[in-house]
Amino acid sequence: MAANALIDDLRETGITIDGAAPDGPLVRVRDAQVQMAPVAVKNGGDTATELTVTTFGVPSESEPAGGNGYAIKREWFTLDGTAVTPDQVAIGTRLVTVLTVTPFGRQEARLMVSDPLPAGFEIDNPNLIRGGELSALPWLEVGNTQNAEFRSDRFLAAVDHYGDQPFRLAYIVRAISPGSFHLPAASVEDMYRPQMQARTASGEVTVTE
Repeated sequence: MAANALIDDLRETGITIDGAAPDGPLVRVRDAQVQMAPVAVKNGGDTATELTVTTFGVPSESEPAGGNGYAIKREWFTLDGTAVTPDQVAIGTRLVTVLTVTPFGRQEARLMVSDPLPAGFEIDNPNLIRGGELSALPWLEVGNTQNAEFRSDRFLAAVDHYGDQPFRLAYIVRAISPGSFHLPAASVEDMYRPQMQARTASGEVTVTE
């Protein structure tokens, strides 16, 4: 009821829709897949009125890396700390995925970091990172998380971050199925300010036998 009371009634504003005055608040949903005639909206009154257009959809092409307030970088290493690329990974290979999040200036935020796995990979030995037992990876320093989830299709972590210094998160993956697979973008987002977010580029990975 409160939300309904806040909706502006357009009948007395001078707004016309296709030449006719609306009979109340106007919300119109249009399907981009269906051919529809254009809608002519005219303001004949003395008061400025905002017209909001919201679109939903899936990009036809992958978005490039970028961000607002943050940057995120995804890298892969062997267990001894040697940097590698996942374009030719033998089946059974274990790699350390490292995510580096860099704030643009001093920030105080509760962040959610999401890194979807490409098909052909699975998370291996999540207890190593969750428990902070990094003695087997002396070259790696990672930040603290409030919560981390090692799902079958992605790595998720909630981080309370304060300051202007970057932090790193890591987990171990194993190549389990041969083939070429799409590598979705990793992302970071402020849970209370969703406009403050960043993503990596997407790509391709190849697992060989």
